[in-house]
Parts: sequence; structure tokens; C-alpha cells
Amino acid sequence: MTGIISLYALTSVTLRGDIILIPAVDLENTQYPYDLSIVLPQFLFSQKKSILPFLKFLNLVNFHYREKLLVSALIEIKVDSLLNKLFQFYLKTWEKYSQLSAIPERRHTVEMELIKWSASLPSTPLGIFIRRYYSASLESTDWKSKTAIWKSLKHTQDRKPDLSQKKLEKLKEKYLELWFEFFDKISFSPEVQSTYPEFMNSMNQLTFKEILSESPERLCPNCESDLNAYPASIQFCPQCGYALFQVDQKYCSNCGAPLRDGALFCSNCGKKLL
Repeated sequence: MTGIISLYALTSVTLRGDIILIPAVDLENTQYPYDLSIVLPQFLFSQKKSILPFLKFLNLVNFHYREKLLVSALIEIKVDSLLNKLFQFYLKTWEKYSQLSAIPERRHTVEMELIKWSASLPSTPLGIFIRRYYSASLESTDWKSKTAIWKSLKHTQDRKPDLSQKKLEKLKEKYLELWFEFFDKISFSPEVQSTYPEFMNSMNQLTFKEILSESPERLCPNCESDLNAYPASIQFCPQCGYALFQVDQKYCSNCGAPLRDGALFCSNCGKKLL
């Protein structure tokens, strides 16, 4: 029997003070073999026609839990409104304590508030996991070390310049390579498919476009055999015998090569055409 491991997009903050999504795995279910369920906040899909936030998070999952992506039989992408509420609460509480200049201290205060808030959450697997995760995080984090690292970064607190267009394109290529490594075992839940048609359409177009771009340039129109291994001059498909020229195809009277419509000279032997 196949088990299910759940991975949730929880909310956290960097030492630069940026609110981010982080992948966190519920290790309560470790049955093997397993399918991987990736549960995301709804806003990740609602950014009009943008698939990059989703691909960026998938890249984060790959960085932290690549072995789970590789080993899982299936990967299902789901949404849960509770993750939206978590993000909004974190953001609101983060702004509430803006007077705290030290990022680690501010994070500690915010997550203390979050644990209190989580007590009112429903006793669903996600609600229970949120309480358990942030409680464990507060206890296990070395806050003194975090503060020391933050202080060492204070002199570089200014924002880095925006990525150049060339670097952005490289980053997109990296995300796409990751997507096509796993897309054959990734499925989107019925809720994602029905609620976010624009997102799904963009993903489908992406997949279709990339598959087409990777397909052989020369295919038999009948049996779709790859013809790249054969000379460009072949007139019939070696696999099914399908004619690879139009019925009214004209030929050079000198060398017998097929002629393009409107050509004044044979492209094979150079003979002037009448």
C-alpha cells in the first residue's frame, strides 16, 4: 500500500527581513513507498498568468527535499486556504512589531504570537502541523547564533540590485529544466484545475511548447517516425512508405531533385528552370 507524505508551504522570514514561503515536510507519515502531496497557498496560483511563483517554490522543494521528489511515485499539487491565512497573519504581525530592529528578535516575537493564534485553528492535519512546526522551531532555533549572523549582515543590509534580464532568463531556464524533470509524475488536484484555469492554461501551453521544441524537426506525417537519421532527399518514409512530397511535386529535368514552387534555378544542380 502506498503512503502519502505531505509537504506544506509555510511562512517564514529571511535575515534580511523578507517574508517568504518555505517547504516543510510532515514526517509523521513515513510509510514507503509513498506519493508526495505538495500543499500550497491559493495566492501562489492567482497571480495573473504568472507561473514563476509556482516554479520558484518547486525549485525550493528540490533544493531541500530533492530525494523525496525523486523517490515519490506521484506528486500531487494541492491548495489549502489555511496557508493563505497563515501568510496573512505572519505578514500582519510582522508589521505590528516593526519597532523591533533586530530581525531574529522580531521573528521570535512574531512566531510566539503565531503559536497562540494557531491554538484556534481547526484540528486538521495542516492545523496540527502548523502548531507543531512553529513550536518546535522556537525551541530548536539557536537565537543567539541567528542574532550574531544578522549583525554580521547588517553592513550589507542594502538591497541587491535587480537581476539583469540575462540572469532572469537563466533562472527561468533552471526552473523549466526542473519542471520537465518531474512533470510526467506531477498532477494538479481537481480544485487547482477548476479554480485557476489561467494558471493551468499557462502550464499546459508551456508543456506543449517545450515538448514541440524538443521534438525532431523532421517527422513522417503519417507514422511520426524520426527522419533526421535519413538524407533530406528521401521521398518516402523508410518506416511506413508514406510519400514525403506533394502529389503535384515538380522535379528538375537535369538531376531529378524536387523543386520548390516558384524556383528559377534547381537548388541541387543549379540548372536554370524554364
